[in-house]
Amino acid sequence: MQLQSFMQRLKESEWIKGDAHQYALSGELQVEELNPAELQDFPEIIYIRSKRDYLVGRIDRDLLLYLIRSERTSMPLQILDAIRDGIIAVDADGRIYYANEAYTTVLGVPLRRVLGKYIQKIEPSALLVRALEERTVQTSSKQMVSSVNKYVSLQAFPIWNGASFLGAVSIFRDVTELHQLNQEVRQMAGVADEYSRRLQEYEVSVDLNLTSYDRNFQKVIHQAATVAHADIAVLLYGELGAGKEVVANYLHRCSPRREKPFLTVSCSAVPEDMLEDEIFGRGGEPGLLELAEGGTLFLDEVGDLPPHTQSRLQGTLRKKPDIRLIASASQRLDQLVNTKRFRQDLYFQIATITLHIPPLRERPDDIIPLANRFLSFYNEKHKKNLVLSPGVYKNLRAYHWPGNIRELKNHIERLVILGDDTQPLLVTVPAPDDYAAEQKTIFSGTLEQQLRAFETQAIQAAIDRCGGNRTQAMRELGISRRTFYRKCAALRISGEK
Repeated sequence: MQLQSFMQRLKESEWIKGDAHQYALSGELQVEELNPAELQDFPEIIYIRSKRDYLVGRIDRDLLLYLIRSERTSMPLQILDAIRDGIIAVDADGRIYYANEAYTTVLGVPLRRVLGKYIQKIEPSALLVRALEERTVQTSSKQMVSSVNKYVSLQAFPIWNGASFLGAVSIFRDVTELHQLNQEVRQMAGVADEYSRRLQEYEVSVDLNLTSYDRNFQKVIHQAATVAHADIAVLLYGELGAGKEVVANYLHRCSPRREKPFLTVSCSAVPEDMLEDEIFGRGGEPGLLELAEGGTLFLDEVGDLPPHTQSRLQGTLRKKPDIRLIASASQRLDQLVNTKRFRQDLYFQIATITLHIPPLRERPDDIIPLANRFLSFYNEKHKKNLVLSPGVYKNLRAYHWPGNIRELKNHIERLVILGDDTQPLLVTVPAPDDYAAEQKTIFSGTLEQQLRAFETQAIQAAIDRCGGNRTQAMRELGISRRTFYRKCAALRISGEK
């Protein structure tokens, strides 16, 4: 062992200080005579003195063994020290005999704390230990070093000299910046995805005329956008004509099922003897449940389902078909459950999430924008160029719109059809006072006669508001198809237009 080289390593390690030319351990043992085997029996801390018995320092026994071994190895340590990746090597027993400068730089661990130590004691779960024990190559793309809060990529592999096993080497690289960059990229990708999703939701809402200036309805739209991505059943509450089917369509088009069918069945408009076949199919003909596979089935006015159809639907849903079910009701289903008119188990299956669609009278700020939107649409449809007169807006906002958006839409279309392009379009709707007077009409006769007269007026008014469309009229009145026709026959109401 070259004394000069040894002394230089000692000085670099900062274990001793001074300019003595020759150092010895305890006793008269000379440095150049040191034998690693003899040092195994030395204490962990070895004091160093000069020939003149001056105490000049101390050194860790394991560090001294490392220095001796590193001096006698043929490994080009200078090259390894220049590598930016961290390198640590152990012998066949697991004792660390080499670590380069990058090791200290990356992990912040002084060499004197690891050199000569057993890797099994320092880090039992290290990849290097596994490579040493299994004598196979071990890799890890990313591992957190909690002591220094850094991420490193690791590779450990055994070292052989022919058939002789020498030990193992671990090479690691600091990938903290790369990890942080990757996190930033993921965050940016998440932001981009969120922006794209919200843009899509906005485009769908515009396409469906679902934009709103009313804060309460904006909350409903936001809830619908959130619920749309969850593949769960949704129940929509709202008055007839309030826009439940539009919201259902919005839920579908903003969902992962958007590319699949969106099918609708009106449980109140289809006759009872045909409704079950419509939903489940018959005679080899598929029903809407089968046709909607992968997509969405919308059951409008689900509260009007006959009891037997409710039972069959509940049994089908228990088998978890590949559809998303959206239902709507203008009356509270929980109340129908309490009166035994709706199955409780079916109610729980379709009401995972409930959304309440406010009527148009509770969204006065939306009336004018909707009217203008419908006016533009029907102008294009009927090749007209009508405009609203200046005084029409107050009149539109004052009316209660019992038929909600459907009534407003039909009213605007009727005006466009009958309107004259040569003059402004005057929108005439009942004023609040007129409506109140209408509601206070006194009917003479017996109670039965008064009820008959009131029903006649209410049904006829609904038919008139809906332009003679009886299906829309019965929806507005909230009665079944059978009840509607029975009352029309009894009251001698034709109303066909």
